[in-house]
Amino acid sequence: MPEPQEHWCNCQYYCHGVRTKLGSRATWFRHLQRAPNEEERAAIRAAGLSDTFRTTSAGPAGPSSTRDNDSDEERPQKRAREDNDELPLADNDDIVDHTIDALHEHVYEPPDSPLPDRDPQNEPENPRQDPLQDVRQRSPPPDVDGDAEEIPWHNPLNDLDVDDLFRSARLPNLQRDMSFICSLRSATLDDGVGLKGEDLQRLQNPPRFPCQIDNPCEELAISLFLALQHSSEVAYDNIRNAVQKRYPDSEVPTFVGPYAGLETCPTCGELRYDQKKLARSHGRKKVPRAVFQTIPIGPQLQALWRERGSAQHMSYRNERTQQIFEEIRQNEGYVDAYEDILTGSAYLDAVRQGRIKPEDMVLMISIDGAQLFESKMSDCWVYIWIIVDHSPDRRYKKQHVLPGGVIPGPNKPKYIQSFLYPGFHHLAAIQREGLSIWDAWRDVVFISHPFLFLALADGPGLICMSSLVGHTGKNGCRMYCGLQGRRKPHASQYYPVLLKPNNYTVVGCTHEDIDVRDLTSGTSALYVRNLRTLMASQNQAQYERNRLMTGIVGPSILLGLDVDHILGVPECFSSEIMHFSGANMASLFTDLWCGVADCHAVTDSVADWDWAVLVRDTWEAHGKAVAATHTHLPGSFDVPPRNPAEKMHSFYKAREFITWLFGIGPGLLYGILPPMYFQHYCKFVRGLRIMSQYRITTAEMLEACICFSEWEEEFERIYYQRRVDRIHFVRPCVHLANHLAAEGTRVGAPCCSSQWTLERTIGDIEFDLRQPSNAMSNFTEICVTRCRVNALKAMLPQFQTSDALHPRGSFDVGNGYVLLRARDRKPRRMPTAQATLISNFLGRPAPPIRRWSRLRLPHGQIARSAWKETESSAEFIRISRNVKFHRNDVDEFAEVLYFTQMITAVVAMIPHRPTLPSGVTEDRYFMVEKTGLDVTLTGVEVEEDDQEEQEDQ
Repeated sequence: MPEPQEHWCNCQYYCHGVRTKLGSRATWFRHLQRAPNEEERAAIRAAGLSDTFRTTSAGPAGPSSTRDNDSDEERPQKRAREDNDELPLADNDDIVDHTIDALHEHVYEPPDSPLPDRDPQNEPENPRQDPLQDVRQRSPPPDVDGDAEEIPWHNPLNDLDVDDLFRSARLPNLQRDMSFICSLRSATLDDGVGLKGEDLQRLQNPPRFPCQIDNPCEELAISLFLALQHSSEVAYDNIRNAVQKRYPDSEVPTFVGPYAGLETCPTCGELRYDQKKLARSHGRKKVPRAVFQTIPIGPQLQALWRERGSAQHMSYRNERTQQIFEEIRQNEGYVDAYEDILTGSAYLDAVRQGRIKPEDMVLMISIDGAQLFESKMSDCWVYIWIIVDHSPDRRYKKQHVLPGGVIPGPNKPKYIQSFLYPGFHHLAAIQREGLSIWDAWRDVVFISHPFLFLALADGPGLICMSSLVGHTGKNGCRMYCGLQGRRKPHASQYYPVLLKPNNYTVVGCTHEDIDVRDLTSGTSALYVRNLRTLMASQNQAQYERNRLMTGIVGPSILLGLDVDHILGVPECFSSEIMHFSGANMASLFTDLWCGVADCHAVTDSVADWDWAVLVRDTWEAHGKAVAATHTHLPGSFDVPPRNPAEKMHSFYKAREFITWLFGIGPGLLYGILPPMYFQHYCKFVRGLRIMSQYRITTAEMLEACICFSEWEEEFERIYYQRRVDRIHFVRPCVHLANHLAAEGTRVGAPCCSSQWTLERTIGDIEFDLRQPSNAMSNFTEICVTRCRVNALKAMLPQFQTSDALHPRGSFDVGNGYVLLRARDRKPRRMPTAQATLISNFLGRPAPPIRRWSRLRLPHGQIARSAWKETESSAEFIRISRNVKFHRNDVDEFAEVLYFTQMITAVVAMIPHRPTLPSGVTEDRYFMVEKTGLDVTLTGVEVEEDDQEEQEDQ
């Protein structure tokens, strides 16, 4: 077999005249195009075609004339740099490897209690073959002494030769994708694409001392900066003008990567520069028509380690990982519960395989579009970085969520990968070369290779990173599970239908019924095989056939990153519970029950849909009943659902849908939905409420798995009924439900990897957007300012503001419970009946008690006492005095008169007048607990309707 072709270059711009081995042919072409004249291009071609080059006994060097000009003192340093440059860019330097090994051995302690070793011979080809393999079949671990040993593992993505794929690509869209991937594969910190000059030097050699402010004037300046971060556009313009006056030659490039030299957009043909300004300056002043900003992740990560307290918080992941290993050891192979991402099998296996080391940082990227204004086109795209090394109660808070980039609108970007390129180029470079970190807590310097764990997005957003066909394709599952969809005759869209329709003869879709329990999530090995098939397409017709068969549109841009520092493709993609529950499933249920789903005009009739009961008067009455629950839902339930009969199509929020359909829905729909459909619906609600928790036990995970598996099969039997004209009822979200539990065991509780964090971040930024006349630029500037503020507060904690968990006059009673005003000015004696009950509970005479109006619970909810709440008019409050408490291992419910630490949650008690199966109609109450209540433990702030301080009495 011939050896792979090597690519060498000695250009002045990138290689500084020193012959350097490049990672791909695409990079070599980029270097060639950068050459200013034909003479240098000829020299680059000569260097690229030569099998040998001038060498000295000290190692590779440039031309002898260059070396002769070096002094004796300069030669050792230059020679060392040239030796490093001679190595392939995609491989790690032995020196770096030894440095990391030394840090790993001397600075960080490896896990003391590893997961049980696996027998490679008995390892299944697909490690995720059983949806709940970790729940059902985990064998007890053997006794292991000493440090954790890495288990044998081979990364299938390393089998991909991107240069070979690039050469084999024949179609323009595949060549375009591969040009970006090849460019990312050869990314380095000093290749001129990202940071330059002093910024680059600071990134590669971070300060090794705490950031201190000794000058009072500097401290005042920083305080003013933090106070004015929400200032007017005039202040912003003044600062911008001052910067431009100081640096008149500065320019922010619009096109980067393979598009750097283009003056027209390769997709739409629009010109790059403002033609009027270009003409007025006779071609000298090139002003981009639009710019977007990328905020590199490396400096933000370094800032998190530069202060002792912040650096100590960043050690959470390593400490928690060791605790989980110990749990598994003590529990004979089980974790106590699936909660954080760190308890999932994907993370634990990556640690055991040595892919995630103690010095590495673990990242998630989350991307989505946002419409800034309801009344006009104002779309923009935002992506953020989430740092898994933080504990869950810090990780998702505003201060610790790092904006990565803003893609301005108002139109959706045609090729979003080109906008992701700058941020991914920077990440790829620090993954391969390593990011130098000074740990202020331990006072050591270490090299970190950031590990991209998950890429989070809704359906459309995920396509831009996965380059899969999306939910309308034959292989449309976002988990790439291999389920072959079915389509209607003469239609192009596929649906994930398990049961074969009756009298069905559509070519390519006539496979027999599929057992949902046989489905598995995709693997990198499967993806690599299918990608090779797609890239071998010789013409458009063959490409379309291969695309249909493989479910791949093109190579994922994630392949440009260091594949040893990503979880995998498609393993980086997981379920997304926010859009699943608050948009997709809500739309499915309402379309069916309201009878507005598409109905074939000839072969089907809405009159035959016995489930379509929310129509006319029934729908109006149900909408009023939903709106009437407003005052009975505590403020911690976020936005109460409006009347869906009137407002469902007026920007109804995801939280409103979730509270309506999966909170109060089972109570209000009792007696309205036919029994068969009601029971089927309740089965889904049960599974979803389990998966919405932050902490899910093994038994609950298994219950949710059973609920969703049975629900998906029953859905097709009672709604779709094997009818060709109802295939479209089986939407992608129906199939995705079956993956939720399996993904819970793989990557932890779904709420920890959902889009809630990005949605709240976008909401916070939109709140700060106070100049709508230039919304896109202001939105971008707010994100940049937030990064600066976050880094400043991480390095200088004295500038951090209080989170107001302990407002003035509050009293911390311990265990996370905080009493809040109003309160009695002095203790009072209780009425006789109440004193007797409290005496019996305490086992001694009841003392005088000072009443408090509110109690903040450990998860952030606020309970109120009847003492104060009943003084307000019922129409102006949201009742928060009904609570759940735990006594004698039993959950009970009560109205609060006096507070106790036995309270576990604030609940809603909804008045209801159902007609029972016996035919009797009577007044009742049903209890509603907030969906995903303990998600507030992950740092999501609780919204209250009236948190103002109250006066004492």
